[in-house]
Amino acid sequence: MSKPAPLAEARPLAVPVGHRLERVLTLAYRARRAVLLEGPTGIGKSEIVARVAQALGIGVTVLDLSLLEPPDLVGLPVVRDGRTHYALPNVLPSGGAGILLLEELNRAERYIQQPALQLLSARRLHEYELPPGWICVATINPQTSEYQVTTLDKALRARFLQISVRPDRAAWLAWAQGRGLHPGIIALAQTHERILDDVPPRTWTYTSELLSALSPEELEDGALLRDALGGYLPAAWVEALISSKGSWGSRLSFDIRDLLSKYTPDSPLAKEIAGYRAQGKTDRLDELVHRLGSLLAGPEAGVLVAERQITLSSFEALLADLPGDQREKLQEALGQNATATPLVDVIPAELLQSYLGSPAEQKLTAWKNDPIKHHRVALAVTALRAWVEQPARLPELKRSNTARANLGHLLVQLREKHALPLVETLKRVGVTPLRPSS
Repeated sequence: MSKPAPLAEARPLAVPVGHRLERVLTLAYRARRAVLLEGPTGIGKSEIVARVAQALGIGVTVLDLSLLEPPDLVGLPVVRDGRTHYALPNVLPSGGAGILLLEELNRAERYIQQPALQLLSARRLHEYELPPGWICVATINPQTSEYQVTTLDKALRARFLQISVRPDRAAWLAWAQGRGLHPGIIALAQTHERILDDVPPRTWTYTSELLSALSPEELEDGALLRDALGGYLPAAWVEALISSKGSWGSRLSFDIRDLLSKYTPDSPLAKEIAGYRAQGKTDRLDELVHRLGSLLAGPEAGVLVAERQITLSSFEALLADLPGDQREKLQEALGQNATATPLVDVIPAELLQSYLGSPAEQKLTAWKNDPIKHHRVALAVTALRAWVEQPARLPELKRSNTARANLGHLLVQLREKHALPLVETLKRVGVTPLRPSS
């Protein structure tokens, strides 16, 4: 048995590049603490720093240390009154507020690292002092065989807020759709969970630009596709991308995510959907439901919920304009996605503690009786299933007659399609609901 690492060596799990990392960086800025971001190349470390700065309404200055010579950072020496001073470069901030991003810290030469570390840890560089409204963030690559890096001293690293980061498919998918990446790459990312394991996000962005530059004739040239894509991707991903070519095209003239936040009965989107139905363009409706269903069932839905880019009012306005079978497909996709459960204002504790006659019961009853809102019931049940599956909660749940009685009342009231998944979950974890007395 391997010996556990000493507590001093233990590091937290990597933070996904996305909303969670943005929150930590925002906190670091408020505390005016220097940050060390460690992660593989091309996963979006620099981009997320820029996003945080934009959200805070502050500036950002980027210096790639691996490309600098000493005067680029330290400045040129000048002699005044018999003393040596440094004419600092104008890239260093002189006022205002912002983030000074120092990239490739552990890949820079030693003669650049030393002044950079002084700036990071002491906020000073010779006579220069970083303005109070600024913090430093440095990015480094992991110390593995894949990178030629210089080891940073442990005592030095301890002066920074150290954050190990990793790519996150859900956050990247939401970003990729917002940036309009090629639909072939979006579709591939929605169906392959490990898409970022072998190929970093930046490379997929480059691949998207390459695909978008191809003419319709070139898209049919398999040899050209393999030769060009092979410059960025491993052979297996090249073939996976080419094999999905049938899904690359889109007949929709809008961003499907707008359906989740901007759809109202009198919106241009609603008029377009009405036109599809009136003109019998079932292929457009099928594509819409397929693509939107993939989004709602996937991890990026949780990101959109966290960023408030999914509203139930827009989603339900869309459902009202769709045929019943297509509406139910979208409701099922959203309702079974555990990352989307914050959309409903019924929490598991309400269902287990005092369900009968409660506001939660009234809401579920109203939702059950309204076909346009069946997904709300499904989301509440999905949240409850996730809650009861937590091992720490099970002993108390099994002992509580109140909770088990409320589960019994809830199951009686639910429709079969919503009750069965909950019954299966309860059976799997060994919780027996109490049957309501007649």
